[in-house]
Amino acid sequence: MSEYADIARHFEGDFAEATLKEQREDGLFRHIEFSAPKSMNRLIVVTWPYNLLVAGSHGSYHFERYGNDTEDMFDWLRDSRPNPGSWASKLVNGRDSVEEYDRSLMVAAINERVAEAIADDWAPEGLQGAVSEEILGSHLLDTKDTAFQLVSEFQHGMTYRSECSCGQFEDFEGHDSYSSAATWEFYKHKADGKKHKVKVRQTAGFDFDDFTEWTVDKVGYHFVYQCHAAVWAIGQYDAARKAVAA
Repeated sequence: MSEYADIARHFEGDFAEATLKEQREDGLFRHIEFSAPKSMNRLIVVTWPYNLLVAGSHGSYHFERYGNDTEDMFDWLRDSRPNPGSWASKLVNGRDSVEEYDRSLMVAAINERVAEAIADDWAPEGLQGAVSEEILGSHLLDTKDTAFQLVSEFQHGMTYRSECSCGQFEDFEGHDSYSSAATWEFYKHKADGKKHKVKVRQTAGFDFDDFTEWTVDKVGYHFVYQCHAAVWAIGQYDAARKAVAA
């Protein structure tokens, strides 16, 4: 995949000169190692039925996959193109164990929502500038928790209306517009629960109301590296076995 091309090139450079050593070869039980002294990298691949462990200088990852064609996990990966996004779900520790926050995905999601509001002609005046200044220009966007807090608290051009069942209403805008609308019930038009029923509704403005659905994580660099390593290692192993047989 093109998004992983740089990592693939990094791996290929590291292991351009590597030697294979078979520590164990017993059917589906294998332990093979590669040493690349020039780049000071090591790669270890271990298999047992339905399991594959790839370890070394770029971390340790344990895959487990039960199926008719996965008793030998080399068969699962042999001659395949590395697909870290899909393979992450086959990890014993789960996909979350190899995901990391990607600031660029967060920025893309923010810009997409703003662009949609502008294109649909309901964005409050000055929205894009406010987002750029208050969110995109903030260092709080650099970490996931603070970024989501920043997004969740952002509001621009918000207006609210307090409405009573008796027909009276009042509009509010500005920084404390929601609080003003909410307190109208108690201080300017008291509802007694019988004659008056008051509700507050938003009449205009922009906020990020769907941010909990955003995908702002990606699989980490070292996991992608080791996915390329595993496929390459199997190819090297197969070539060595054929050479021995010949």
